[in-house]
Amino acid sequence: MFINASMRRAIGICALSCLLATAAIAEEPGGQVIGSFGEQPLELSISPDLSDATIIGSYADASFAAAQTEGDQGPFMLTLAFNGELPAPQEVTLDIVFARDMGRNWRGDQDSLTLDLADFSATDGVVSLTGTVTGDISGGPDSETRPVTLSFDARLEQVN
Repeated sequence: MFINASMRRAIGICALSCLLATAAIAEEPGGQVIGSFGEQPLELSISPDLSDATIIGSYADASFAAAQTEGDQGPFMLTLAFNGELPAPQEVTLDIVFARDMGRNWRGDQDSLTLDLADFSATDGVVSLTGTVTGDISGGPDSETRPVTLSFDARLEQVN
């Protein structure tokens, strides 16, 4: 098959357009949280509507909400918030709320959790946030403590 210069140029432009569209989709707010809560594995989708970040100089304030609607535990929501000077914000909170049993709420903060940020960068109004939270959270119907390990890859809307 013969491909002339005009066809090669059109194919190249089409390929470039596809790459740019894929990059734009990749930068849409959202993301995923994967890890474990006690013995329970977690895989949650981050809600773009309930997540955002503010950066002022080297100070960051970020929060995101992620939910799981299916599974044995029923619907539940996880929220992670942190603020302080980058690269190691001093204030961290993690909440897990189970919809089926209001007494099964769990919470941890900077006293029981370690936040390790691998990436916190802003481009075109979207903050890329990658990291891990490890430690213990407390709560539940018996006021117990469970280990938690969560890795996240989030893209949050940057707000002023």
